[in-house]
Amino acid sequence: MESKTTTDRINWLAILRGMTIMFVVMNHIQLLDTSTGENHQFIETINYWLHYLRIPTFVFVSGTLLYYTRINKGWNVPDLYKDKFTRIGLPLIFCTCLGTIMQIMFNGVVKTPHPVTLESFFRSFVVIEGFPWPHRWYLMTLLTLMLLYPLYISIKKRSLSYILLVVLFLFQKTDLTGISETNWFHIFSINRYIPFFVLGIVSCHYGWWTKILEHTKIIAPASWILYVIMVFMDKFFQINEFFPFCELVGILSMMSTAMLIDKFIPSLFHSFRNYIFPIYLFGIAFQAFIELIVWRGLGCPEQLVIPFYFINLGFGIYCPVLMGKIVERIPVKFIRQCFGIK
Repeated sequence: MESKTTTDRINWLAILRGMTIMFVVMNHIQLLDTSTGENHQFIETINYWLHYLRIPTFVFVSGTLLYYTRINKGWNVPDLYKDKFTRIGLPLIFCTCLGTIMQIMFNGVVKTPHPVTLESFFRSFVVIEGFPWPHRWYLMTLLTLMLLYPLYISIKKRSLSYILLVVLFLFQKTDLTGISETNWFHIFSINRYIPFFVLGIVSCHYGWWTKILEHTKIIAPASWILYVIMVFMDKFFQINEFFPFCELVGILSMMSTAMLIDKFIPSLFHSFRNYIFPIYLFGIAFQAFIELIVWRGLGCPEQLVIPFYFINLGFGIYCPVLMGKIVERIPVKFIRQCFGIK
């Protein structure tokens, strides 16, 4: 494979990662509205509009990073598997154990209380639904995507790359979860994410993003207008039911915006964009403290919901950053790896 660039650290990509993790943390915000017993409606509205942006872009970025850091450098399969087990597998095992411990300690106040048994503990390593810290599904999905590494490096021809992308996107909306009563290791949902992952790889290999970079000032606003139109159309006409139109436009919007930001504010999100993995892994725990202990402990004060929204967001981002900075100082590499720190 021959790349259009050999750059390992692309600043717009770092900005894009920062944007994406911020949206993911925003999606985890849950502030109880005592009048309805549900999350506040304005939070749900924000989450609805970000729905097509968060995970597709997150997966897309993971594909681009795999290309620049591994595929483009010619990593072989055994070394890649070993690397990804320590980078993804160890945090998955650690977070599963930590989630179970927190479930036992705070079973009376967690969002999804359930008794913890030896059987449930072992099942929690391979099943997401009904178990602590369900956001671990992304680690399971990433591990599965990395197992397909031989596929990514075997595609040598442009035509085969395009055929693979078309096939993957045609099956992206297919519901495979009915194959089994249990979605073991989230494997029956892999078709929802692999198209965006492969898109990240292919777009980097053929330098598609350089074409966007040349016309960012036009593409960024135009793509956001198109995104709003597509989301409205999906709401009323379900245009996204069989093909991920909104997600693809959303990725384009996010990419072009990150490139535009890079031209004017290249240091944006610099305070946390190097701690994406710890934020994803542990941000939800700090957010739960705000939501379940502080917010409810104060009686869910309606007049403070907006300030608490931003407090929740800040805790979800910067508490893991602080934790990451502390963990970085630990001399034991194994412990750092469990926290998602190199």
